[in-house]
Amino acid sequence: MLKQLLDRLLDLLFPPKCTFCHDLLEGEDIPLRVCSRCREKLVMMQDPLKGEFFDSGAYCFTYEGMVRKSIHRFKFNGRKEYAAVYARYLLQRLEGETDLQQADLITWVPTNRKNERKRGYSHAALLARHVAEGMGILCVETMEKTRETRGMYGLKPHERRANILGAVKVSCKREQLAGKKVLMIDDIFTTGATAGECARVLRMAGAEKVFVLTVAKTEKSY
Repeated sequence: MLKQLLDRLLDLLFPPKCTFCHDLLEGEDIPLRVCSRCREKLVMMQDPLKGEFFDSGAYCFTYEGMVRKSIHRFKFNGRKEYAAVYARYLLQRLEGETDLQQADLITWVPTNRKNERKRGYSHAALLARHVAEGMGILCVETMEKTRETRGMYGLKPHERRANILGAVKVSCKREQLAGKKVLMIDDIFTTGATAGECARVLRMAGAEKVFVLTVAKTEKSY
Protein backbone atom coordinates (compact mmCIF):
# COMPACT_ATOMS: atom_id res chain seq x y z
CA MET A 1 0.00 0.00 0.00
CA LEU A 2 2.79 2.41 0.96
CA LYS A 3 4.67 1.66 -2.25
CA GLN A 4 1.56 2.39 -4.32
CA LEU A 5 1.12 5.74 -2.56
CA LEU A 6 4.78 6.62 -3.12
CA ASP A 7 4.49 5.66 -6.80
CA ARG A 8 1.43 7.90 -7.19
CA LEU A 9 3.23 10.77 -5.45
CA LEU A 10 6.24 10.39 -7.73
CA ASP A 11 3.95 10.35 -10.77
CA LEU A 12 2.43 13.64 -9.62
CA LEU A 13 5.82 15.24 -8.99
CA PHE A 14 7.46 13.76 -12.06
CA PRO A 15 4.79 12.97 -14.68
CA PRO A 16 5.69 9.67 -16.38
CA LYS A 17 6.81 9.78 -19.98
CA CYS A 18 6.79 7.16 -22.71
CA THR A 19 9.92 5.01 -22.77
CA PHE A 20 10.21 5.39 -26.53
CA CYS A 21 8.85 8.76 -27.70
CA HIS A 22 9.28 10.55 -24.34
CA ASP A 23 5.83 12.15 -24.50
CA LEU A 24 3.71 12.47 -21.34
CA LEU A 25 1.62 9.41 -20.53
CA GLU A 26 -2.04 9.35 -19.59
CA GLY A 27 -4.55 6.83 -18.27
CA GLU A 28 -3.91 3.17 -19.02
CA ASP A 29 -0.57 3.98 -20.66
CA ILE A 30 0.98 5.03 -17.35
CA PRO A 31 1.55 1.56 -15.82
CA LEU A 32 2.86 0.27 -19.16
CA ARG A 33 5.29 3.19 -19.49
CA VAL A 34 4.71 3.06 -23.26
CA CYS A 35 2.09 5.14 -25.08
CA SER A 36 -0.48 3.56 -27.38
CA ARG A 37 1.05 5.24 -30.43
CA CYS A 38 4.45 3.67 -29.80
CA ARG A 39 2.90 0.29 -29.02
CA GLU A 40 1.34 0.37 -32.48
CA LYS A 41 4.57 1.45 -34.17
CA LEU A 42 6.94 -1.01 -32.48
CA VAL A 43 7.64 -4.01 -34.69
CA MET A 44 8.93 -7.15 -32.98
CA MET A 45 11.60 -8.67 -35.20
CA GLN A 46 11.72 -12.42 -35.82
CA ASP A 47 15.12 -12.73 -37.50
CA PRO A 48 17.75 -14.69 -35.53
CA LEU A 49 21.06 -13.32 -34.34
CA LYS A 50 24.06 -15.01 -35.89
CA GLY A 51 27.69 -14.97 -34.86
CA GLU A 52 30.68 -16.92 -33.65
CA PHE A 53 30.76 -19.13 -30.54
CA PHE A 54 27.13 -18.71 -29.46
CA ASP A 55 24.49 -21.26 -30.42
CA SER A 56 21.55 -19.02 -31.26
CA GLY A 57 20.16 -15.60 -30.52
CA ALA A 58 17.26 -13.21 -30.89
CA TYR A 59 16.49 -9.51 -30.64
CA CYS A 60 13.40 -7.35 -30.35
CA PHE A 61 13.79 -4.23 -32.46
CA THR A 62 15.88 -2.57 -35.13
CA TYR A 63 18.23 0.00 -33.62
CA GLU A 64 16.86 3.13 -35.24
CA GLY A 65 14.51 6.04 -34.65
CA MET A 66 12.70 6.08 -31.34
CA VAL A 67 14.29 2.80 -30.22
CA ARG A 68 17.76 4.22 -30.69
CA LYS A 69 16.89 7.45 -28.84
CA SER A 70 15.29 5.45 -26.03
CA ILE A 71 18.32 3.22 -25.52
CA HIS A 72 20.56 6.29 -25.56
CA ARG A 73 18.52 7.79 -22.69
CA PHE A 74 18.67 4.45 -20.87
CA LYS A 75 22.46 4.28 -21.08
CA PHE A 76 23.50 7.92 -20.87
CA ASN A 77 20.66 9.91 -19.27
CA GLY A 78 20.07 7.84 -16.16
CA ARG A 79 16.75 6.31 -17.24
CA LYS A 80 17.41 2.98 -15.57
CA GLU A 81 13.67 2.44 -15.09
CA TYR A 82 13.53 1.64 -18.80
CA ALA A 83 15.07 -1.76 -18.03
CA ALA A 84 11.76 -3.11 -16.74
CA VAL A 85 9.98 -1.98 -19.93
CA TYR A 86 12.61 -3.49 -22.23
CA ALA A 87 12.47 -6.70 -20.21
CA ARG A 88 8.77 -7.10 -21.01
CA TYR A 89 9.60 -7.09 -24.70
CA LEU A 90 12.57 -9.42 -24.20
CA LEU A 91 10.32 -11.89 -22.41
CA GLN A 92 7.75 -11.57 -25.18
CA ARG A 93 10.47 -12.28 -27.75
CA LEU A 94 11.48 -15.39 -25.82
CA GLU A 95 8.02 -16.91 -26.20
CA GLY A 96 8.78 -18.14 -29.71
CA GLU A 97 12.36 -19.22 -29.02
CA THR A 98 12.38 -22.76 -27.62
CA ASP A 99 16.19 -22.92 -27.61
CA LEU A 100 16.60 -19.80 -25.54
CA GLN A 101 13.91 -20.95 -23.13
CA GLN A 102 16.13 -23.92 -22.21
CA ALA A 103 18.58 -21.64 -20.37
CA ASP A 104 19.65 -22.74 -16.90
CA LEU A 105 20.87 -19.29 -15.93
CA ILE A 106 21.03 -15.74 -17.19
CA THR A 107 24.02 -13.44 -17.35
CA TRP A 108 24.97 -10.22 -19.11
CA VAL A 109 27.69 -8.70 -21.24
CA PRO A 110 30.12 -6.82 -18.94
CA THR A 111 30.82 -3.14 -19.45
CA ASN A 112 33.86 -0.97 -18.81
CA ARG A 113 34.06 -0.24 -15.08
CA LYS A 114 34.75 3.41 -15.81
CA ASN A 115 31.53 3.73 -17.81
CA GLU A 116 29.58 1.82 -15.17
CA ARG A 117 30.81 4.10 -12.39
CA LYS A 118 29.98 7.19 -14.43
CA ARG A 119 26.52 5.86 -15.28
CA GLY A 120 25.85 4.63 -11.76
CA TYR A 121 24.59 1.22 -12.88
CA SER A 122 25.23 -1.61 -15.31
CA HIS A 123 22.52 -1.29 -17.95
CA ALA A 124 22.98 -4.89 -19.15
CA ALA A 125 22.83 -6.23 -15.58
CA LEU A 126 19.53 -4.43 -14.98
CA LEU A 127 18.08 -6.01 -18.11
CA ALA A 128 19.34 -9.46 -17.16
CA ARG A 129 17.91 -9.32 -13.65
CA HIS A 130 14.47 -8.28 -14.87
CA VAL A 131 14.44 -11.05 -17.49
CA ALA A 132 15.63 -13.63 -14.96
CA GLU A 133 12.85 -12.59 -12.59
CA GLY A 134 10.32 -12.97 -15.39
CA MET A 135 11.63 -16.42 -16.34
CA GLY A 136 12.06 -17.53 -12.74
CA ILE A 137 15.67 -18.62 -13.18
CA LEU A 138 19.00 -17.66 -11.65
CA CYS A 139 20.84 -14.50 -12.70
CA VAL A 140 24.63 -14.67 -12.26
CA GLU A 141 27.43 -12.18 -12.89
CA THR A 142 29.74 -14.49 -14.81
CA MET A 143 32.17 -12.12 -16.54
CA GLU A 144 34.17 -8.95 -16.08
CA LYS A 145 36.39 -6.76 -18.22
CA THR A 146 40.13 -7.31 -17.81
CA ARG A 147 40.92 -3.97 -19.40
CA GLU A 148 39.16 -0.88 -20.65
CA THR A 149 38.19 -1.15 -24.32
CA ARG A 150 37.57 1.56 -26.88
CA GLY A 151 34.04 2.53 -27.73
CA MET A 152 32.81 0.26 -30.51
CA TYR A 153 30.97 2.94 -32.46
CA GLY A 154 32.77 3.81 -35.67
CA LEU A 155 35.07 0.79 -35.61
CA LYS A 156 35.19 -1.63 -38.53
CA PRO A 157 34.28 -5.29 -37.86
CA HIS A 158 37.91 -6.45 -37.66
CA GLU A 159 38.73 -3.53 -35.36
CA ARG A 160 35.87 -4.50 -33.08
CA ARG A 161 37.16 -8.07 -32.84
CA ALA A 162 40.67 -6.85 -32.02
CA ASN A 163 39.28 -4.38 -29.49
CA ILE A 164 37.41 -7.01 -27.46
CA LEU A 165 39.76 -10.00 -27.90
CA GLY A 166 41.15 -11.01 -24.51
CA ALA A 167 39.33 -8.18 -22.72
CA VAL A 168 36.82 -10.43 -20.92
CA LYS A 169 37.35 -13.10 -18.26
CA VAL A 170 35.14 -15.35 -16.14
CA SER A 171 34.47 -13.87 -12.71
CA CYS A 172 32.32 -16.61 -11.17
CA LYS A 173 33.14 -20.11 -9.98
CA ARG A 174 33.61 -22.50 -12.89
CA GLU A 175 31.14 -24.99 -11.41
CA GLN A 176 28.39 -22.40 -11.87
CA LEU A 177 28.93 -22.67 -15.63
CA ALA A 178 29.90 -26.32 -16.06
CA GLY A 179 27.40 -28.05 -18.36
CA LYS A 180 24.98 -25.11 -18.18
CA LYS A 181 22.95 -23.47 -20.92
CA VAL A 182 23.55 -19.74 -20.51
CA LEU A 183 21.36 -16.92 -21.80
CA MET A 184 23.42 -13.74 -22.20
CA ILE A 185 21.64 -10.36 -22.24
CA ASP A 186 22.74 -7.06 -23.77
CA ASP A 187 21.13 -3.90 -25.10
CA ILE A 188 22.49 -3.75 -28.68
CA PHE A 189 23.92 -6.28 -31.13
CA THR A 190 26.03 -4.84 -33.93
CA THR A 191 28.68 -7.03 -35.55
CA GLY A 192 28.56 -9.71 -32.86
CA ALA A 193 32.22 -9.21 -31.89
CA THR A 194 31.47 -8.60 -28.21
CA ALA A 195 28.80 -11.30 -27.97
CA GLY A 196 31.11 -13.76 -29.71
CA GLU A 197 34.06 -13.07 -27.41
CA CYS A 198 31.87 -13.37 -24.30
CA ALA A 199 30.37 -16.61 -25.60
CA ARG A 200 33.85 -17.98 -26.31
CA VAL A 201 34.94 -17.21 -22.75
CA LEU A 202 31.83 -18.87 -21.31
CA ARG A 203 32.30 -21.96 -23.48
CA MET A 204 35.97 -22.20 -22.46
CA ALA A 205 34.83 -22.10 -18.83
CA GLY A 206 32.54 -25.10 -19.35
CA ALA A 207 29.17 -23.74 -20.49
CA GLU A 208 27.41 -26.30 -22.68
CA LYS A 209 25.55 -23.72 -24.77
CA VAL A 210 25.39 -19.94 -24.96
CA PHE A 211 22.39 -17.99 -26.24
CA VAL A 212 22.17 -14.25 -26.89
CA LEU A 213 19.17 -11.96 -26.40
CA THR A 214 19.26 -8.20 -27.02
CA VAL A 215 16.82 -5.33 -27.08
CA ALA A 216 17.95 -4.14 -30.49
CA LYS A 217 20.17 -4.89 -33.46
CA THR A 218 21.78 -2.42 -35.83
CA GLU A 219 20.87 -2.70 -39.51
CA LYS A 220 24.50 -2.41 -40.57
CA SER A 221 27.99 -2.75 -39.19
CA TYR A 222 29.64 0.58 -38.51
